[in-house]
Amino acid sequence: MKNIIFTSMLVVAFLFTANAQEEQKSRKERREEKQEQKKEEIKNLLEEKSFVFTPTHALPLGGGSIYLSHSFDAEIKGDTLFSYLPFFGVAYRVEYGSRQSAFDFTQPIEEYEFEKDDNGYQVNLEVKNTMDYLTYNFHISELGYATLNVTSTNRQAISFYGHIEAPEEDK
Repeated sequence: MKNIIFTSMLVVAFLFTANAQEEQKSRKERREEKQEQKKEEIKNLLEEKSFVFTPTHALPLGGGSIYLSHSFDAEIKGDTLFSYLPFFGVAYRVEYGSRQSAFDFTQPIEEYEFEKDDNGYQVNLEVKNTMDYLTYNFHISELGYATLNVTSTNRQAISFYGHIEAPEEDK
């Protein structure tokens, strides 16, 4: 009797172990499938020129990292840049009486370059604002994590760290 109980306990333990290993494999496979879908989504967004960059941190020249709220973003929609980003740093020349942030504007994109590199994608775009010429350089990983470097003719350069995603109406 004791042998039957002992044998049945071993069989049950073996079945639980086998099921846990199969479930673990399926979790890994699901994660890999999800990552592949995300990579394909990011590639399509960049090729279609339709994505939103949401920064989580700003890194101004000569300063430490600054945590940002979720309300800031830069959206590329076709040939237009909708920028709502903060600026921290030195401005060499500003528009008289302006109360608006330097990177709060909607302007047509004058030049858009997109290329794949070893670590993800490089997206460069140039915009002419009222008194300023701005270059937005994005380095985007295949999973959507991004760094944005903004250079300006009238202000210090600034970097932002965050992620990209589909615009609200495309989701």
